[in-house]
Amino acid sequence: MASPSQTSKLRMLGLPIFDDLESFAQVTRLSKKFLYLHSSFSDQHYKKYFIPKKSGGQREISQPSKAHKAIQGWILRNILDLLQVSQASKGFAKKQTTADNAIPHIGANAILSLDLEDFFPSITANKVYSIFHSLGYSKPISIMLTSICTCGGKLPQGSPCSPKLANLVCIRLDNRVQGYVGARGVTYTRYADDLTFSAAHPGKLMHIFNFIRRIITEEGFSLNESKTRLAGTRLRKKVTGLVVTEGAVGVGRIKYRELRSKVFNLTKTQDIFYDQKEINEIYGWLGYLKSIDSKRYEKLVSQIETLKKNHKETSLDYLLV
Repeated sequence: MASPSQTSKLRMLGLPIFDDLESFAQVTRLSKKFLYLHSSFSDQHYKKYFIPKKSGGQREISQPSKAHKAIQGWILRNILDLLQVSQASKGFAKKQTTADNAIPHIGANAILSLDLEDFFPSITANKVYSIFHSLGYSKPISIMLTSICTCGGKLPQGSPCSPKLANLVCIRLDNRVQGYVGARGVTYTRYADDLTFSAAHPGKLMHIFNFIRRIITEEGFSLNESKTRLAGTRLRKKVTGLVVTEGAVGVGRIKYRELRSKVFNLTKTQDIFYDQKEINEIYGWLGYLKSIDSKRYEKLVSQIETLKKNHKETSLDYLLV
């Protein structure tokens, strides 16, 4: 049973209060049997499959069943979404885009990009338990919530709770890193497993690298060495896929020319079925451009309208803007 001090902490944080299976069932309006089955036999409520990584190898996806995802959704909405993450964290939040992660690095002369290897699987059930218990939940309830949110003793990639839990677990990592680099004139942000550092001179970033690696290791993560990148004054600077210039962030000239070429290729055929994949991809990029690079979005829309006037009865007609 939760102590009075634990209950007081939950109330102060505005979190739902329950300290056993029966009160958990009352708060969630789910049966005790349902909650027991989904916490005691959590691993049985996932479908696992693999998808190829861009960098090679396979990524394991653990997709929760509809019922299991429902209780995870309740935990996300009623507990996890009420909690604040670190200021350095720029991913896995509503209304945040990769642009929010790139903007703090505008004007930097040097950018260091690091990648955490096997991000979700690196976050163990013990770390998730520590999150729930630190909020004020009793040991039995913390174990139950942890079991529902983990699979095979780790954070599953595919659960709606995993992104927010990952950010909460990384608060200590973010605070340690920020405390070290901030005093040295280095800007730090993290977008999921991508860590970005920027400074006025490459030497500052080279100087902090070894200690940052040490912090990462001490926090239970490891670097993907193959994705470590340092861009100095003469190299193009990218942050989570966006090009950072002196005064703005965007997709960059290379990606924009590629998109412009895809649009033009639609003028060469009338086969809507053949071109549907390209059309869907262009739609996706148009939405992305609108949110993070409005200048190039407007240019691309203008180009599409001009091409439509000059190329009648082509697959371009099916691209609506």
